Amino acid sequence: MHTDLPAQSIVAIATLVAALITGVISFVNLTLTKEQKTSEFRQAWIDALRQDLAQFLGAARAFARAIETLHRFGPDYKSKASLLISDEKVSDLRYQAAETFCRIQLRLNPSEPEHVELLRLLRRAIEEQNAMLACGGGIDATMNAIEVATDYAQPVLKKEWERVKRGELPFRVARNWAAPIAVILSVAFVLFLWNGTFKI
Repeated sequence: MHTDLPAQSIVAIATLVAALITGVISFVNLTLTKEQKTSEFRQAWIDALRQDLAQFLGAARAFARAIETLHRFGPDYKSKASLLISDEKVSDLRYQAAETFCRIQLRLNPSEPEHVELLRLLRRAIEEQNAMLACGGGIDATMNAIEVATDYAQPVLKKEWERVKRGELPFRVARNWAAPIAVILSVAFVLFLWNGTFKI
């Protein structure tokens, strides 16, 4: 049965609906701000990981080439090799690879299978390099391990970038569901009162 609502009731309903909408808007803004910050931090993390991977893989390649030169020409390689890397530079490359590997290891999440696999491939590249250095083997196994790690790193970085573009779960919920739910609840509340089911 339809009942006429007094003017005071309409004002009260409007106030409640406005308060509900204001609360939802505040919640959405708070969630969006927080998740925007989270996305910014995640993007900075991806950029730093990409830079560390590039630095590690580049240093590993250069170090492998330096080892190959040393094995090919022997201790007096400086007088025979046309493209010479100084002993100091070789030492720097080895230190750089070790340092960036540690940074990569600290950046990656040990509970994500793709990150665990990427670390395994990077370790394999280091192991191949160490075997080449110790045993005087060829460069092919080392370069292949570096290439496999490089190829695997690209989709890992892309997946993380897709996560940034998509946004965190609370962001997606706030963006896609909070406003429509607030409107539906407001309309339902007004209809509930308007039909006389509840009297003010």
